[in-house]
Formats: sequence, structure tokens, C-alpha cells
Amino acid sequence: MDKPKTLYRGIKIDYNHLADFEFTNVPITLNYEPIIDEYGRKTVKDGNEYGIYMTDNLNMVLSAYGSLYNDGIPLAGRPTLNNRLILIPSIALIYEINPDGLNIRKPFIADVLKGHYNNGFEGSEYITDYIPASNYKLYRVRIGGDLLHDEEDIDVTKKDLKKIVTKKLEKRRYHLELFANVLKNIPASKTNMWGKEELSILKSIYGDNGVKYLSENSIDTSNLEGMFTYLIAKTFKENELDIDFKTIKYLLYLKGHIKTLGDLERTIKTDIAQNAIAKEAFIKEKAGKSYVTTKFDNEKKALKKLETWLLQRKRLLLQKNYQEMMNAASWTDNLEETAKKAR
Repeated sequence: MDKPKTLYRGIKIDYNHLADFEFTNVPITLNYEPIIDEYGRKTVKDGNEYGIYMTDNLNMVLSAYGSLYNDGIPLAGRPTLNNRLILIPSIALIYEINPDGLNIRKPFIADVLKGHYNNGFEGSEYITDYIPASNYKLYRVRIGGDLLHDEEDIDVTKKDLKKIVTKKLEKRRYHLELFANVLKNIPASKTNMWGKEELSILKSIYGDNGVKYLSENSIDTSNLEGMFTYLIAKTFKENELDIDFKTIKYLLYLKGHIKTLGDLERTIKTDIAQNAIAKEAFIKEKAGKSYVTTKFDNEKKALKKLETWLLQRKRLLLQKNYQEMMNAASWTDNLEETAKKAR
């Protein structure tokens, strides 16, 4: 049998087993005993030969083991969102293996699984009984996506790789638990209406660098990006148990179309005026009939809040700029006075 030049192996590690797992500098071995079949052969539970499985097709391990959609362990208490468990994601590791010096062989495959050989990919599978640390290196380490975070590849050249991955997963667990605790107080009638857009907003709130964790005073609103972050954070923090998705969606829409802080201020003023015009037209249309103006009143209330918050930050910024200008002028005056005395 001609040995391939390079082999690949993929595995998944869940959060509960991370503490006892080493990413590198240890041999790859099997941590379970074989099952002896009716012919006295060592097998695994599906009937295939017992051994450390590898493949010569990188795409196979990237697809079969490197993909981590909805893969992980449930949070304590097994909270759900829309009948789906909230999971702490798994980690996928892809190894690149040098077969030199290894006792590799092609495994025997159970008859019922021959149609799934190499997970249906081109190429061949190989097994061995032991892989020393000197014969492999990490090709990729990926933390899977979860409810509040996208999947993330970790730089395999970093020192303390295990510490980095553990810290990131601990942070994710904290975010997920924080959200799950809030979720307990939100009626299913509301959460059942959340779709992709709402889930994307939840990521921006409770995920990495989410507005949930930002102090309003720490946000720099002198630029458009910062002002949008501030307005979204204020909108969310007004009532964390009844997220105003409508206003946040409005802000996100403006974010994609507005170019300057001045444009933002003018657009909100225009939308307030147009809402008033629409309300007046609605009242005229309903003359003599029973009607309510709740829709227009709620929109006015939301827009007026945004306008007030924006103008408050604008005044603070002007005050800050004025103070900085006065401090600079005072410093210049002191400098000139010092120069005069020196003369």
C-alpha cells in the first residue's frame, strides 16, 4: 500500500470535556476500548475496525467535523427559545498528520456502512493505533456558532491556545446564561414572533461587545457610528424585558442610508412631521367613525425620544468642545505670560 503524503483527522470537543483536553504536544490515542465482534475482530460500535481514523481528503473532515451548526450542550436548566435548546457550542479541531513512521492501514468497514465510506466523499480512509505529537499539527480550530455568536476560527499559532478557547467559551456561556435568565420573563407569545431579523438584533445586544454591556457615558457619539450605537443602547435599556424591535429596526435602516449626524437629525425631524401629517389625514378619513390613533401616537413617542436623546448628546458634545477650546486658550495665555516673564 502506497502511503499518502498527508492525512487529516477531525474531532469535536464539547464544553464539558474541554478542561481535560489538550490541543497539542500530546499523542493522539483512543480513549475507549474496542468492541470484539463475532469474528473476534476489534471494532467500534458501528461495526467498523477499531482505530484512529484519518482521511486523505481535507474537504471530508472540514465538512463532516468542521461544520458545527446547532452543535453543543444545553445550558443548565435546558432553557429553550422557540422550542430549540440554547446550546454552548462545541469546538471543531482539524489535524494535519504526517504518516511517516506510522503503522497506517485501510480499515475494514461494516457491510451496512460501505455506502457511507469516507462520509460519501472521494478519497480513502486510513487508521492507525497511535499518533505521536511530532507527527501532527493543528490545521484549524473553530468555535461553533450559537444563538448569540457567529462561528469563530482561532489562530492555531497562538500560545496558550487552550486558555484562549476556554476564555472565549466562558464568555459565551455568560452571555447565553444572561439572555436565558431574561428570556424566562418574556411570554412565548412574544418570542414566537421573533424571526431572523430579531435574532440578529439579539446578537448585537447580548453577543460579543453587545450594547447590553456598554455604559452609555462610554460611547463616543461625536461620530455617526457611535451615535447609532448610543441610540440603539438607549432604546434597548429603556425596557429590557420588552425590547423595542421596531425602533431598533428603524435605526438600523437609517444606519444603512444616513451619511452624517446632521442628516440623522434632519431625518428624524422629517419623520416626526410626516407622522403628524399621516395622523391628521387618518383622522379626516375616519370623520364620523370610531377610530384610535395609537399607531401614530406610539410612533411619535418613539421618534421624539430619539430626537431628545440625539439633541442631549449634541449639547454635551458642544459643551465638551467649548470647554476644550477654553482650556486650550487658557493654556496658550499661560504660555504667553510665562514667555513675557522670561523676557
